[in-house]
Amino acid sequence: MFTAIQVVQAAALVIMLLVFLVLFCAIDLIVDLNKRDKDISGRIVIKWLFLSYSKVFYPSDPGSSVSKKEREAGNKEEMEKSGHVSVRHGETEPEGKITNESKSTKKKKQLKAKDFIKIYYDIKKPLLRFFKGTMCNLRSRCGRCDVAFGLPDPADTGILCGFLFGVFGSLHHYWQDFSYFLEPRFDDQVLDLELMADVQVRIYRFIPTFLRFVLDRGVLRTGWLLVRTYR
Repeated sequence: MFTAIQVVQAAALVIMLLVFLVLFCAIDLIVDLNKRDKDISGRIVIKWLFLSYSKVFYPSDPGSSVSKKEREAGNKEEMEKSGHVSVRHGETEPEGKITNESKSTKKKKQLKAKDFIKIYYDIKKPLLRFFKGTMCNLRSRCGRCDVAFGLPDPADTGILCGFLFGVFGSLHHYWQDFSYFLEPRFDDQVLDLELMADVQVRIYRFIPTFLRFVLDRGVLRTGWLLVRTYR
């Protein structure tokens, strides 16, 4: 028979072994997704040691999507009808309740423009440093992303185009095997995506980067400001 101390020691060793495996053993993330209009197909696979988890996405059936829309439209109509029936003629909210609600909304704290500017300057450098550290610690074996996008306003599409080229350019800087193709469509509202990536992660590499970000003075000031405003 094992004593209580031996059981506790064995449990502690098992927990330490699991923590060691989680921190130091590689986690493989494989993504292969294809989005056309509202249909998403492909799979996401996560592998760790001898364990594996996969999520498969199947394109929806056109008939089922139509019936779903009809059901949603029918539910909306029923809710509107029930809302009109539940309202009684001449019934109003108590005046005291309205004034109390208006006072509570007035007393609600919100961030001002100068607060957003302060947050921007406080977290700009640590956030950029965190992004660089994350990209350096991720190991990309291969990857490709093709995106066709368009917004209702061509000007917004141009702004989004510049932003996406900056983001994907940064990714390609850190992941040499990652390629991308961006197709802005200024005359159509669309978002089509083809993504294929094979990334390897080791959690222990992120601990120094994460601690450096969380313990940064600017991040701590921002966190205290948010807590003080919205508590």
